[in-house]
Amino acid sequence: MSEPLRIHLFLLLFCWHSWANADIRKLQVELIVFAQSAPTTELFEQTETKILPVKRYASVQLGTKTMRSEYSRLSRAGNYRPFYYNSWQMQVNSDQLSLPIHILSSEQNLQGWIKIQRGSLLHVVADLEYLPSHSGESEGLIYRIAEKRRVLLNEVHFLDHPYFGALVKVSPVD
Repeated sequence: MSEPLRIHLFLLLFCWHSWANADIRKLQVELIVFAQSAPTTELFEQTETKILPVKRYASVQLGTKTMRSEYSRLSRAGNYRPFYYNSWQMQVNSDQLSLPIHILSSEQNLQGWIKIQRGSLLHVVADLEYLPSHSGESEGLIYRIAEKRRVLLNEVHFLDHPYFGALVKVSPVD
């Protein structure tokens, strides 16, 4: 094979490899979940999980926790009790919905998942269930957040339920 042909072949393979990987982006996802005691007149009757089984979860790495000040503010506020904080880094393809990130805290009775959807806009899809450990009239009830929310990079977004909430932040990883 002639030298110019080898150079052209190398350049073609290099360009194809760069183009093929251009749609993959590494993102960091942070999640804080907290209980809240706000008055509500809503009635909740869910006593069994509605989260469907997941066959495969996303491959993630531990991320950097950049929302420590938000966690501290929630801890100091009287109506909020943060009980879960985690951060992950993952590869997300363009124009696709990622595999779910598994959320589980058996001590706090929290389970579910979060997915990231990259397209012309960025979305977080969350399905979280929380079973409060206090006794009383709500014993055995499961509270659920099932939501798809458009998000902006590097901004904190709030997922709301009368009895618990979540702060989520998606950031690019360089």
